[in-house]
Amino acid sequence: DSPRQNAQFLLFLAAVIKAVDEHQDLLRISVASAGNDHRLGANEAPPAIISMFVGDELSDILNSIEDGGNYVQKDRVFMEIGSDILPRFPKDTTDRNRTSPFAFTGNKFEFRMVGSTASLACPNMMLNTAVADELMQFADILEKADDFKAALNSLIKKTIHDHKRIIFNGNNYAPEWVAEAKRRGLLNLRSTVDCMPYYIKE
Repeated sequence: DSPRQNAQFLLFLAAVIKAVDEHQDLLRISVASAGNDHRLGANEAPPAIISMFVGDELSDILNSIEDGGNYVQKDRVFMEIGSDILPRFPKDTTDRNRTSPFAFTGNKFEFRMVGSTASLACPNMMLNTAVADELMQFADILEKADDFKAALNSLIKKTIHDHKRIIFNGNNYAPEWVAEAKRRGLLNLRSTVDCMPYYIKE
């Protein structure tokens, strides 16, 4: 199946998008340290503003779902290597945006804010718990639905509409992104000191 036809994939994608948007503070806290504060936003590390990169193909699919239109799949683009001997490789549609804190790269998500010396325990706990909570909420809705397919489509569409602000495929280092993130209502917790109050936030 293509991503547009794979309902299970789209549901899990929606759950991750919702989890990252609703729990930006916890994800930022999970990587907070003095050393990482210095690293974030430089040296190929993502900035402190949490956002998600999903690539052009998935963005087009999500937009078509939200708008209710048909998604027209683009032809695959192959890389020109300059040699007739080597096989032709399809170009990666996710484009590997290295400035994104949370990116979808073909068949997985990457949470790139974690420092190299940090324990993975806290980020894993925050991320897995957040996504599990969203899936539990989704299950509560779908298990009660009379028309499962209609409820599923409606749920995915509503989630995309409500949480698309977290998706950003551009240059996260650009000064314009800071202003755009503020306009979208995204958090910009630049230091560990800024993060700490969110540990006890209701």
